[in-house]
Amino acid sequence: MAPQQEVEQQAEGVAVVVDDPSRVWLPELVQRFAGLLSGNEVACVLRLVNKAAAAQFSRPQDRTVRLSLRVPHHAFAWRWGGAGAMRSLNRSRRRLLPCLTARSGSITNLELLLARGGSVPVLEGQVLDAAAQAGQLTVCRWLRQQGCPFSRPDGRALLDAAAGGQQAVCEWLLASGCPWCDLAAGEATRGGHVGLVDWLLGAVPDSVNVESLLKGAAAGCDLPTLQRLHHNVLGRFGAELENEHARSMVVASAAASPRLDWRAKVEWLEGRGYARRAAAPQEVARLADGRGRLQWLLQRGYPLNANVAESAAAGGNVDVLRLVLDSGVVMDVRHACSTIMRAAEEGHVAVLQVLLPADESRIWSARDAAAAAAGNGHLPVLTWLVETLGATVLSTWVFVSATKSGSMELLAWLHEHGCPWEESVFAEAAAVGSEEELEWLAVHGCPMVAHGDPYLQALRNGGRPMMHCLRRLGCPWGPHGHVFTYVCRSLASTATANRDALPTLRFLLEEGCSVDWVMALRAARTPEVVAWLQAERQR
Repeated sequence: MAPQQEVEQQAEGVAVVVDDPSRVWLPELVQRFAGLLSGNEVACVLRLVNKAAAAQFSRPQDRTVRLSLRVPHHAFAWRWGGAGAMRSLNRSRRRLLPCLTARSGSITNLELLLARGGSVPVLEGQVLDAAAQAGQLTVCRWLRQQGCPFSRPDGRALLDAAAGGQQAVCEWLLASGCPWCDLAAGEATRGGHVGLVDWLLGAVPDSVNVESLLKGAAAGCDLPTLQRLHHNVLGRFGAELENEHARSMVVASAAASPRLDWRAKVEWLEGRGYARRAAAPQEVARLADGRGRLQWLLQRGYPLNANVAESAAAGGNVDVLRLVLDSGVVMDVRHACSTIMRAAEEGHVAVLQVLLPADESRIWSARDAAAAAAGNGHLPVLTWLVETLGATVLSTWVFVSATKSGSMELLAWLHEHGCPWEESVFAEAAAVGSEEELEWLAVHGCPMVAHGDPYLQALRNGGRPMMHCLRRLGCPWGPHGHVFTYVCRSLASTATANRDALPTLRFLLEEGCSVDWVMALRAARTPEVVAWLQAERQR
């Protein structure tokens, strides 16, 4: 039967006509159609047509939704619109969600997040920064219309827009009152956005950070552009680059440049009198091709030091680390501890195997490494440390750090391996963790703080949903009026908090939070809150 014809089936002797257009799609036609869709449309729409489509598009890339790209609103609302949608997100991921959504350019999805109130910080500067870097000018305008501030008075949004090569956004930002930052041209050069660099230098010709500009040009531009900028800028601001450290960082940026002419740039800078210092080996040691670059630099007489070893450890480059150590570099205790910490933070077990002996001579370094690994969710590092040095590397601070990771698997593993905990673990989870983490800790018997501070931490970590979770778990309010007064003082510090002020205070009253009315009125910062408090006091 031809695929375009209706399919007839027999069900208990009755002929049934199945009028399902999806059945007429040949796989090759569906594949061609998929090529016209975005990855998120494939994941959120096409795969859901029928079982055949789900099987055809079953690769990880077909099933992955990338929040930094536009997500169909129905799918976004299904995932993030429900009452419990945020319970598994810790503070860092909850702050990341609106940033990624802003990068996607979807205002309708941002509106959905904004409607959730303070649990998702939409109207904060880092969201505007993310939109600016992605060139989402319409989103930038919408955020400002909603009251979103510029992130900091140092022009962070302008920096991010320049780094992304977004000239139209840069023009709008400056016209809208965003502070100028003399590092902006340097960010543009690092990204290789030469036209934007020239525009920025013309926009505010007497305000440029020469070191940042030349470092960026050495890293992101070709040799002719570096030469042109070097000549033009130093002709006006040459005195600013007399600092030898600044000059060494320009060479380091050239040595680590992803462009094919990185060697030519290093040689040209050397010819201009730039000295051969350890900053260049330090910069290349963290790169995937760092060994080859480092050997080339060593042949030209560049020195090594302990900072180069630390950089190699942070990049997970065991072969580079061994090369540095075999060259006679000796790390003192401070550098050794710092290097071990960097490797643990990045999850590089192989590096730790080189640096940490299988005995207790560096047990304090191992404990610090365990905490650093836990904070970033690196369970393989913790597993190796415990297997090598024993459970003595586990401490309360490791558990406290683990609450930042958002990994439930890690929390369970630490508990199973006897990692100690105390009230500070629960308090930290309220500050940086998720509702899911708090529930798990409470169920497994982690002690709670009695003075009410978890509620204060939760105010900055999801607001009412986190506070409601604490109340449901039986966390004490603490001293009379303590929590309520603090909330009155803290609200209205941002656009999101100001929008959420009265609903949060009503929630506290409804949940039985004690109130010292005199102190609360003194702490209130807005006329609306003062009026509401006075009305409630009279009831």
